[in-house]
Amino acid sequence: MAQNTEPSENRGVRPPPDVNPRTDPALDFPDKPLQDMTPGDYQVLGYMSGLEVHQQLDTPSKLFCRCPAGCRVRKVDAEVLRHMRPTLSELGEYDRTALMEFKTKKEIVYLLERGTVCTYEMDDTPPFGMDEVAVRIALEMAEMCNLNLVSELHVMRKQYLDGSIPTGFQRTAMVGLAGSVPFRVPELGVDRELRIRQLSLEEDSCREVSDVGHRITFRTDRLGTPLTEVVTEPELLSPHELQAGACLLAQVSRATGKVRRGPGAARQDVNVSVAGGRRVEIKGVHHHRRLPILVHTEAFRQLNLLRIRAELERRGVQRESLSIPEGGLPWEVTPLVLDVSSLVRHSNFQPARQAVHRGETACAVRLPGFGGLLTHPTQPGVTFAREIADRIRVIACPVHHPFMTHSDLGAESLSSQHWNQLARSLGAHSGDAIVVMWAPREDAATAAREVLIRAEDALVGIPAETRQAFPDGTTGFERILPGPDRMYPDTDTPPLPIPDRMVSEVRARLPEAPWVREARYRRIGLDARAARVLAVAVWADLFDEIVPAEGESARRLAGVLEKRIPFHSRRMRGAKPRLAEELPPATRLAPAVRALEAGEILPEALTRLVDELLENLDRPVEEVLGRYRRRPGDEERLRAALKAAELRAPLVLDGRSPDVKLRWAMGQVAPSFLGKVAPLEAEARLIAALGVGLEASKEVLPVGDSGGSETRAGEVSAEPAREKETLP
Repeated sequence: MAQNTEPSENRGVRPPPDVNPRTDPALDFPDKPLQDMTPGDYQVLGYMSGLEVHQQLDTPSKLFCRCPAGCRVRKVDAEVLRHMRPTLSELGEYDRTALMEFKTKKEIVYLLERGTVCTYEMDDTPPFGMDEVAVRIALEMAEMCNLNLVSELHVMRKQYLDGSIPTGFQRTAMVGLAGSVPFRVPELGVDRELRIRQLSLEEDSCREVSDVGHRITFRTDRLGTPLTEVVTEPELLSPHELQAGACLLAQVSRATGKVRRGPGAARQDVNVSVAGGRRVEIKGVHHHRRLPILVHTEAFRQLNLLRIRAELERRGVQRESLSIPEGGLPWEVTPLVLDVSSLVRHSNFQPARQAVHRGETACAVRLPGFGGLLTHPTQPGVTFAREIADRIRVIACPVHHPFMTHSDLGAESLSSQHWNQLARSLGAHSGDAIVVMWAPREDAATAAREVLIRAEDALVGIPAETRQAFPDGTTGFERILPGPDRMYPDTDTPPLPIPDRMVSEVRARLPEAPWVREARYRRIGLDARAARVLAVAVWADLFDEIVPAEGESARRLAGVLEKRIPFHSRRMRGAKPRLAEELPPATRLAPAVRALEAGEILPEALTRLVDELLENLDRPVEEVLGRYRRRPGDEERLRAALKAAELRAPLVLDGRSPDVKLRWAMGQVAPSFLGKVAPLEAEARLIAALGVGLEASKEVLPVGDSGGSETRAGEVSAEPAREKETLP
């Protein structure tokens, strides 16, 4: 955790849960790109982050009904139109997020396919009993995270009014609390426990199809799929630590072998804050590789918002100067807002002029003391004005873009004459800013209020909000961060006891944890990187079935599987049998490893031999293996091949350099003797036969199978060039 700089008398006072415990923002810290930052820099910033990892479970049925899970459909059998409204919590209060969603006035359309949805999802039938398969998988994951299991599953309702769940709430149940997993990343200097706050079992939401204006459309095929949510403590202290923590939790879930893979099957929500700020949640990050840039950008976004707050405080801007009475049209109840449709209609700014001609309303909002701050950068290529525009985009739901401009842009939009006229009409001073937006009348009224609300939030610094991730590494406003009022008990589902017998059965069948498996692979001779990759690879069980006891053969096999299994999985996609979905049986590859151990084939042949075994699944193993086994008569055939190369070389390569002659000769001889004659031996004999001199062998091609090690001088490829493969 970041060092606590609070006075000793305040250290016993717990800060609000969404506020960073450090209150001293590093306002003078320069903005830096991710690659220039050090762990010490993030400590200066007071950076903190945590994860909420959502993982779909591989179950036949959905969580609270018996519809099939994991189906992705395009067919539409029916549509349902709904509107959402907020409800009071158990304490008689409204959740702030629900109130925000209600302001959007969304029409929500659900696309139904009869094979993947039922009346439960549409809230026309009470929930079925919780799926036992999903409960067992959740218990297994909780055990692997060393969590304290609950004795009963109590289902809660988590309110969602964005339309992603037709009932307006998500059913979720706590499974375990307060656990940890070993967190060791030597390259980052990390060697500690990663604390897990909780693991919950819940139902997944719908898939969004489109969101235009006040209408949002969802498909319901994913709805109700069992999902676990693992929440860490906020103690990941750099973007790369966060990425490593996400990978670790993914490894834990995949180790069960009972989770879904593919697009959308796993998603991370990231919580980030810096000193002086508060928790901001970035929703639905699908790829681990995007995590560092997203949270780094968010950290400096918060720092820049704190700089804006400090400048507003220096200017003496007060919240009262931005307040607006409730009810009525904003331009009728406050002098801060003005209907400027008639002025914009005759302006030279085409987007605004066209909007008024469409019958939309243009209004202007004066922001006292905000002059020059709307162009203050908050993210790379993004200014504070987009913070305001994002609120308008999400809550007022304008259809046409752009829908806003502001006075800090000067004559880039409206002319100087029009800005001066607006300033006189609004009573604006030189230190004020003016925001102009256009939309249908009611939406324009909503937009004007949101501008003033976001300006008030600027006086706080960091609004508590959920943000969506964009491909360029920046984020945008999605909704206000939910509070505790969104949760309340589900009266339709009775508590589900977790019998000791079930827990004992789960513990008896726990899979090997990734860190335990990695340590085992290190003991049999794999290096740290190979052990870490193999411990979480889908082919790890295949390796375990055919692995030699230890040593060079194990290292070679691990390297070959890492290189060739992903390649053949991609190559065979769409073919039958499909290696992308089913690994080859151990009996297919084991004879090759046994032959290697017995010295019947040389190590250099293993890669090509595995390729042939996977490319020709209909050919008997012994037939393929026979091409690479050493046999009596190999020496005579080698002498004949060497003699033929010696005789042909002067004819084919007359006048060429000795190095070229040697390479050509190796290409003629080596492929026929792969697995039977060591490349170094063949090279030495060719050098003697051709008389090219030892200097010709200083730069040579890599051998066919290096087993993951570096190429040795004198090794020569005995196989044609192949497509370059990398791990997916």
